[in-house]
Amino acid sequence: MPFPDGTPVVTLTGTLPSAVAGDGYGGQVLLTPSAILTDSERHAVYPGGGKVAIVDGQFSVELIPNDAVGVDPDGWKWQVDVQPSKGRRVVFWADIHGADGDTVHLDELVPAQAPGGGSSGDSGGVGAPGKSAYEIAVEQGFVGTVTQWLASLSGPGGPTGAAGAQGPKGDTGATGPQPPLGAAGAGDTIALKTTDPSTTNARTPLAHAASHGSGGSDPISPAAIGADPTGTAASAVAALSALTQTAVKPADETRTATTTLADDQHLYATLDANSTYRFRSTLLFDGPETGDATITFTGPTGASGGWSPFAGTLGTTVPDGSAQIKVAARQLGSPSDVGVMTSSASLAGIMLLPQGVVTTGATPGQLRLRWAQQTSNATPTALKAGSNLEVVKLSGPAPAASGINNDFPSSYPSDQGLLAWTYDPDEAGHVTAQSAAGVAGRVTLTKIMLRKQITWSTIWLGLSGVDTAATLSNCYLGVYDSMGALKGVTADLSSTFVNASNAKAIALPLTAPFTAAPGQYFIAMLLNGSWATNVLHFKCSSAGISVNANLNPPNLRYSNMLSGQTSLPASIDLTQQTTTLINTGWASQWYAIT
Repeated sequence: MPFPDGTPVVTLTGTLPSAVAGDGYGGQVLLTPSAILTDSERHAVYPGGGKVAIVDGQFSVELIPNDAVGVDPDGWKWQVDVQPSKGRRVVFWADIHGADGDTVHLDELVPAQAPGGGSSGDSGGVGAPGKSAYEIAVEQGFVGTVTQWLASLSGPGGPTGAAGAQGPKGDTGATGPQPPLGAAGAGDTIALKTTDPSTTNARTPLAHAASHGSGGSDPISPAAIGADPTGTAASAVAALSALTQTAVKPADETRTATTTLADDQHLYATLDANSTYRFRSTLLFDGPETGDATITFTGPTGASGGWSPFAGTLGTTVPDGSAQIKVAARQLGSPSDVGVMTSSASLAGIMLLPQGVVTTGATPGQLRLRWAQQTSNATPTALKAGSNLEVVKLSGPAPAASGINNDFPSSYPSDQGLLAWTYDPDEAGHVTAQSAAGVAGRVTLTKIMLRKQITWSTIWLGLSGVDTAATLSNCYLGVYDSMGALKGVTADLSSTFVNASNAKAIALPLTAPFTAAPGQYFIAMLLNGSWATNVLHFKCSSAGISVNANLNPPNLRYSNMLSGQTSLPASIDLTQQTTTLINTGWASQWYAIT
């Protein structure tokens, strides 16, 4: 049967001729995923792989790529088992990536680390022919020819038993005595009459489900129906989340003309004291081969452990990325030089798969990736978006918090039915206050991070003060992605901001919801008109320009740009972010998402 409609697939092809005369081999290719795959978007479960025949030295088959959206679990791989009718068998693990409809060639696949940390073994050679059963029989004492030995294996057949005769059908028995008829309650041996009122006076059953619920007069306990106690599942999910941290780069990051190691902006995790962790990372580098790269991992003071690069050596320039793999363990903080390749029409760069263990002492802190160019080069070396770091706690005291990079140590947006927010509304203790002359026509931006894909429908805002005498027009909220493209916008909010009943946290719907992938977004505000400076204001944090510490455009958390705008532009240049309004608290407004 074909794949379910909408399933992303790529076509894997291969050509397998003989190295002598070029004759095409026969045989087959077995393709097996490393895990049971679940496609939640199309409600499909793939428990295994399959095979495709090699005909005249060629094969072609459709399969699901490893980076297919909606297909779980993360990190699965394909086992590729090439079994030609002649020549050597080849077995290896590989990541088969591609967009829906792409064609991937067998010779382009790069053998990858086997799931679970091992690697694919080499195929064994052809074994010596085994002894026949007759030869073994002679060794065990049989005397005679092969024909005589075969005859000795068959014994005489036994006689076939006679079929038994079918017995005659028995007569139908007589009807037994019937009980006397009577009314309900007449006695245990009295049959009920069909005219008894208890069979003809229908009654409406009384609703009683509520009485068995929590707080009812006759509640059913979880144990009574074989269920876990209340909160068990939630506690288990929270405990699992607390043990695993996953950081994913939302955008490319570059190093240019520098060999000084520096922290990666996104790939880090929080470590508890007196605990042991396992970590692994998938890093996609793109840059000049003459620049290459140097990487390391660091931990908090007193931490011990080691890590291995699992990366190619310097000077990896051949098209298939062939190189010796560096596996020697380094101390935390000790750098390793690794080869880098430039992307092309067929190559995305080069992949590094570092992994290691770290044990903390009495001091908690962070595990961080640090990197730079190995040789200073004017052409940038980029660590690509999608590169990631996964850290799993193996032992130690109970985790202090769960989630990604410990961004929200006390409260989460989900605690209030929200999908994300710029900060806990409990911290929104200040208000913005700007004159119309200072803000009107300017676009102010507040950065917000999404850690998972959502459908973005609404922006929440805290309207803490309303100027009912204000004259407003062309007032909007909108959402820009990390490339500056406008993804969603509200209707004109002018009448909303002069309505005194709206002085509260209010939900402002986008004109059209959109699907937002994980990454960095900017909520934009545009006001026009005139209002009293200290009357119209919004809930905000007390943060001023210091909130942008260590950040530069296009990554400022709070910023403003443009002037004279009457609508939000379809696109903006985020490299033009400025902070002319931020020292007054403007753009630190509280926002949330549903």
